[in-house]
Amino acid sequence: MKKKWLWMLLCCLLVVIVVYISWQKFGNIKASADILSKQEAQKLVQDRYQGTVKQIKLVGGHYLIELEKDDYLYTIKLDTLSGKVLSVTKTEATKSPPLNQPPVKTLSEDELKKIILAVVKGTINTFEKIGSNEKTIYKAVVKVDNTQTTLTVDAVTGKILSSTTTTNTEPSKSLTEAEVKEIAKEQVIGDVDHIWMETKGETTYYLVEIKTQDGSEAIVQIHAITRNVMSVTWDNHGKDDYDKKDDDD
Repeated sequence: MKKKWLWMLLCCLLVVIVVYISWQKFGNIKASADILSKQEAQKLVQDRYQGTVKQIKLVGGHYLIELEKDDYLYTIKLDTLSGKVLSVTKTEATKSPPLNQPPVKTLSEDELKKIILAVVKGTINTFEKIGSNEKTIYKAVVKVDNTQTTLTVDAVTGKILSSTTTTNTEPSKSLTEAEVKEIAKEQVIGDVDHIWMETKGETTYYLVEIKTQDGSEAIVQIHAITRNVMSVTWDNHGKDDYDKKDDDD
């Protein structure tokens, strides 16, 4: 009797072992059949992201897919069973900016001044380069009778970027150059090197550059209407930086 039960137990155990081995062998084949193929994974990613798959490889339970889109490479992690995107990482640009680009050629200051005076007929009082991160721009102030026009111009294309005109309500200047020299020499004894006129806001004034016998230089600022000395600025290489006189106006 004991031998009969022993044989029955051994038979049951054998059946369990056979079923387990069969499931391991044929069950895995069925599970593998449910995994996305590389072609299916590639099509899924390309349809979803509208890019070009450059490389695809199976790692563990997911695909690592390298996709190119808009000049960038992306690494996509895709689940092999569900087709779910687990992660997307931008890795690098596929196109580098061109090296050794030739420098942008700008127009000369004389060419830019001709362009400005073709737009506004008058006298250029000030002309300077102003800061810009993207463009090289010059600013000019053009005087015409009692009006003043401020313009900005692109130094590469010569295009006028802005233009603003204001009217000066002050009467015309009453000083002559000789009078300007005389007033300036009363402040600083020396030789007059240069005289020019500028307008800031609604104030027009002369600037007179004088060189003294000891090599120092001074600039005397004189109001064009009131004749008042607005300031005296020194540049004497290490002596006094400047000596400024308050405006009596």
